[in-house]
Amino acid sequence: MTLVALRHFVAATGLVALIAYVAVYSDAEGDAPIHSDGYSYYVYLPATLIYKDVSLDALAREWYGGTYPGFTGIRRWPSTGRWMNLHPIGVAILMTPFFLAADLLSGWSNLPRDGFSLYYQHAAALAGIVYLLAGLALLFRMLSRHFSPGVVLATLTCITFGTNLFHYGVFDGVFSHVFSFFLVAVWLFLVERWWERPSVGDSVRLGIAAALIVLTRHTDAIVLLVLPLYGVTRVSDLRARIGELWRRRRPLLVATMVGATGLVPQLALYRWTTGTWFPNPYGTFDVGFNWGSPRIVSVLFSTQKGLFFWSPLLLLTLIGAVVAEGWTRRLVLATSVVFALETYLVACWWDWQLGASYGHRAFTDGLALAAPFLATTFEWAAARPLARRLVSGIAVAAVLLSIVQMIQYWNGIMPNADTTWAQYRAQFLRLR
Repeated sequence: MTLVALRHFVAATGLVALIAYVAVYSDAEGDAPIHSDGYSYYVYLPATLIYKDVSLDALAREWYGGTYPGFTGIRRWPSTGRWMNLHPIGVAILMTPFFLAADLLSGWSNLPRDGFSLYYQHAAALAGIVYLLAGLALLFRMLSRHFSPGVVLATLTCITFGTNLFHYGVFDGVFSHVFSFFLVAVWLFLVERWWERPSVGDSVRLGIAAALIVLTRHTDAIVLLVLPLYGVTRVSDLRARIGELWRRRRPLLVATMVGATGLVPQLALYRWTTGTWFPNPYGTFDVGFNWGSPRIVSVLFSTQKGLFFWSPLLLLTLIGAVVAEGWTRRLVLATSVVFALETYLVACWWDWQLGASYGHRAFTDGLALAAPFLATTFEWAAARPLARRLVSGIAVAAVLLSIVQMIQYWNGIMPNADTTWAQYRAQFLRLR
């Protein structure tokens, strides 16, 4: 029974996602699927493929009389006067097949071919669901190599519904996070294969995946550290790892060259827009990092967006990191370094909450890295009756709590930012 459920998990999740999507976006008075940050991730597609203008100027004139609204985060660069988009091109690249299908359907049905009519809206959002399912399918394949079907099923269920992953596949599916989740899963899959046997093909794929990770969300470049740190379990292993990387320098060079080539379009766009290859996209905003006063405790535990407060399920991954053996043990140092750097980076950002969101969206991208540790916790607990009951109870309660709070967020019951303890208590488990 467990094996049958596992085999159909991705398809069942897809069905639930479609039902939830229809429920959310059938309200004519609600937001369109392409909204908020999702707009600026997506806007490259209509600007380039419909308005034939990578500068974003033609679309601004057509839709807004020449000036983008503030919510888009698109402003003119002071020294050049050209439009600078806060968000990079990676999501648009991954959405391209869906956009082209929407464009064909719009032409066939005589709907406006403007990049924002019916088919474009839903194609962009459904892309998020597809990449969610693709990431889960890849996790299923990786975890099944190392864990029993029951453990894999429990892990996939909890990662999907016990965190904000499902939310970013459905409600905010045009944001970057579910696309990054998929890409990090791809990276983990390829890294494992590359260390088993560094073929030219896998090196090329590593380079493509690395470029897409950086193009989708620049700060996710820290995830690339998983490659050199994979399998390093002690500090004393670092010298041997450097030597092994040198021995594999040719496939590593292939991956590096492919990855660097993949970044050229974004760098060229930055150069043309600002006059420099590596600008700060937030250069037209009076914001930045507070490197000396990180809000680490708030990022991890506060009611405002605390990672473990809103996704307490992830506390179970800490057990997995402690008891890890075999494959998961090879990921402990790499994942710890990535998590520490991500936490510090987010905690130093002026808006460490990252605006309106369900849970802390900065960590959604890396949930594929958390999955092996959650699976390890379940495997460890399964062999210990008391631990099994305790861990199972915590996991079930955490998943149910996450689902309820996600529904609260969708219905506007829970604040989308700056949630106080008093507000949280007042709205706890209330659905109306």
